[in-house]
Amino acid sequence: MSTSVKRDFRRDRIILVALILIGCSSGVVALVSDDETSSQQNQYLSHPEPISKLNGYNLPEKELAVAQGENANNEFVLSEDVVEPKAKDVKLGSLQPCSCCKQTIRVPKNPYTRHQSAARSLPSSFFVKNDAELLYGLSVNKLVEVSDGRGYRIDRLKYSKAVLLPEVRDLLENMGHDYADALKGTDSEGTVFRVTSMTRTDNQQRSLRRRNRNATKSQSTHSYGASFDIAFMDRANEDDNCNRPTREMQKLLLRYQKEGRILIIPEGGCMHITLLRVKS
Repeated sequence: MSTSVKRDFRRDRIILVALILIGCSSGVVALVSDDETSSQQNQYLSHPEPISKLNGYNLPEKELAVAQGENANNEFVLSEDVVEPKAKDVKLGSLQPCSCCKQTIRVPKNPYTRHQSAARSLPSSFFVKNDAELLYGLSVNKLVEVSDGRGYRIDRLKYSKAVLLPEVRDLLENMGHDYADALKGTDSEGTVFRVTSMTRTDNQQRSLRRRNRNATKSQSTHSYGASFDIAFMDRANEDDNCNRPTREMQKLLLRYQKEGRILIIPEGGCMHITLLRVKS
């Protein structure tokens, strides 16, 4: 082999190795860039747990305000590209909510058997099998309709009805007042907790079970009108974060639990609450 051929062969190999090194370097840069972008996105979340991880609960139909630094597709954008609503234009449910679940709030778990026993022992409770029995319960005032109140609001309910036992409705109203009082005069005033599930017929419970494997296969306390779920706290102030709303909700749940008024099961998407006894 001539000297010129050997030189050409070596030159080709050098060029090939250089191209491989350049390609690898580009891949590393791309990976690093993606990680940095994700890190920047996470710091703009306005609540402790990403909404996408809260399965089984619907957000309001209203378009959520976009957090500074993100667009509607969760792609990172420069802050000056985001047009934020003025404080006077903020409506309840238009901001990203604070999550109320076991990832964000620490409270002891009461066994579900205790929830079931408590539900059956309440004065007006009965097992609601279907819509006909639910309507009967309303007609004889064993069940009452529930609407938005001070400190709380009712979500769109797909697998339950906005009715509860009268004493459980009273519990919800008391918790709403106490929560609103705790936030009064603070930057979080006006924040409310959102109830995402109430009384289910046994038929609704079966439908939910096909969709959510975590739904109990035994008789649900929701079918006694004895329980409701809290999944979010909806902020009324875009300048406020989730620290105070989350802290005050935890304090409220712990106080009611320690006083023997409620039983709690912290779940991945909500706090399941059952009335234990009526306050004397």
